[in-house]
Amino acid sequence: MNLIASSPLSQSPTEQEASNVPSLSILLQTIVLGSTFVTGHIMRRKNILILHEAGIALLLGVVVGLMIRFVGEQGFGSWINFNNNFFFYVLLPPIIFESGWSLKPSHFFSNFGAICTFAFLGTLMSTFVVGTLLWVFGFLGWTYAMPFLVSLTFGALISATDPVTVLAIFNELQVDADLYAYVFGESVLNDAVAIVTYRTLLSFVGVPITGQLVLDAFVYFIGIFVGSLLIGILAAITSALLFKYGHLQEEKLTTLESCLVVLFPYASYMLADGLDLSGIVAILFAGIAMKYYTAPNLSPEAIQVTTSFFQMLAKLSETFVFIYMGVALFLEQQSWHSFGFTFFTVISCLIARIANVYPCSWLTNLRRPPSRKIPIRFQHALWFSGLRGAMAFALALQSVSDLPNGYGQIYLTSTLFTIFFTVLFIGGSTPQLLKYLDIECHVVKDDANAQLIENEEDNEDLELENLHSSGDESKFKNMANKQKLMLQKKIRQIQETTSFATLDKKYIKPFLASNVQDEMKIGDLKDANMKE
Repeated sequence: MNLIASSPLSQSPTEQEASNVPSLSILLQTIVLGSTFVTGHIMRRKNILILHEAGIALLLGVVVGLMIRFVGEQGFGSWINFNNNFFFYVLLPPIIFESGWSLKPSHFFSNFGAICTFAFLGTLMSTFVVGTLLWVFGFLGWTYAMPFLVSLTFGALISATDPVTVLAIFNELQVDADLYAYVFGESVLNDAVAIVTYRTLLSFVGVPITGQLVLDAFVYFIGIFVGSLLIGILAAITSALLFKYGHLQEEKLTTLESCLVVLFPYASYMLADGLDLSGIVAILFAGIAMKYYTAPNLSPEAIQVTTSFFQMLAKLSETFVFIYMGVALFLEQQSWHSFGFTFFTVISCLIARIANVYPCSWLTNLRRPPSRKIPIRFQHALWFSGLRGAMAFALALQSVSDLPNGYGQIYLTSTLFTIFFTVLFIGGSTPQLLKYLDIECHVVKDDANAQLIENEEDNEDLELENLHSSGDESKFKNMANKQKLMLQKKIRQIQETTSFATLDKKYIKPFLASNVQDEMKIGDLKDANMKE
């Protein structure tokens, strides 16, 4: 009786339609995702760079949101609309971890001081400039007047940059590797700094501003950041020890290795979030540290599977978010009368980007020899690369419930239109700017060598996949071992250029990272000598 009552035949037409909504909603999202990837691929092949996948996803999302709004289907709206918890706990972790895991070591760490200057000092300066300007504009009666701390909170959330489109164009045009490192490195650390700053300022909203309050906010910021960083490092150390002494690679347990690797970054993210710290900071540094200390203890097959898995998740997640942002334009309740505030937000962001890039570049150049200074044309490109994206949108959506008096509603609308402006207009005009600045053709000698190395690594990855699929296990293992040796060599080069190189070489590396690669290298040399 119960089975018959719950069967589709026994349901009323309305109930049956309602039960089909989740499937049709997910199907619609899948179609939009596929359309984004296919359209982006076609435009890349035709060398049309004015609109990249992020922009395509935004526009397709707008079409879907407008269609649902026009039809008036509430069921679709509830399944397709953006969910903050889904973003922070499902979509965001693979994006951040993949950023840390896939860092190009040579140029990133050779420019680490400059990147940290842009990400930390620059983001704080941007927060202060945006917040102060909007507070002044409100005080003058040009737009909505808001309390100073509330304005600073908005400055923090809108300072989270997401130059997905710019980086994709950089890849297409093969721009200078140092410039790519500046933009990519800043965006990786910038999200973490922005969200910690936002949470710090939010905790003091409604409290009178005093000197003690500023000191407490600074201590709170440092505590969250350091605590989260330590959790990420702890996850990396634990995973490195497990894989070094667990001997999983010797037993050819590739699937088990990959599964365990995936668990550690998620554990660090959830632990930090559960302790009211920053999961983003934790999983970012877990990714960076795991690449250097855990990866050498993995089999080549496990490294390949893990890298491909997180690249796929990050790509899907990032595209989903941009689609959701387009949909949210019509499905989220907007403050349509706040276009004046949106206009001043865009102006403030452009001014704040100037206050970020040029002073930080000047400070960086003070400590660099003439050959390593950041050229002025690079500084112009950095200013132009300050696009807004997923993190700013998620924080703005969260601010709707975090902030009183409807401020969050205004922030959400302004953030959405700022994202559309930066992704579609600034991102689309990036190729023209690079040509005007003559950057895409400017590749110095070292950068050309680095590009050749990266191209060679990409070719080897493709060859490795072909060998694996063809079933030629002997060649596959030789190729995989070669990649493993190259990874170990790159790690050694990075460690030798850092200030803690001696400590790392004598104690940290031998304790955490396996020596299998060195033994393999010695064995290969012995074999070569015997053949000679």
